[in-house]
Amino acid sequence: MAATVNIQVQVEDDEIVITKPGTAFLLGYRKSAEEPCLVLTCSRVSPVASISEFRAQAFQAAASKARELGWII
Repeated sequence: MAATVNIQVQVEDDEIVITKPGTAFLLGYRKSAEEPCLVLTCSRVSPVASISEFRAQAFQAAASKARELGWII
């Protein structure tokens, strides 16, 4: 079982920003103008082994926040 990555979720204007405290990891997502989905708008990550886990959990957190905001179903 994978370890849980400590992440923070913030909404800044029309963007959901996911960060990992203590690192430079940051991913930003916006609602697509054409479809009910999220689009990656910015990415600041280090090339380390744990990045895939961060990306997966960041997208799940962003999707959850987008549902909460009514951006996607």
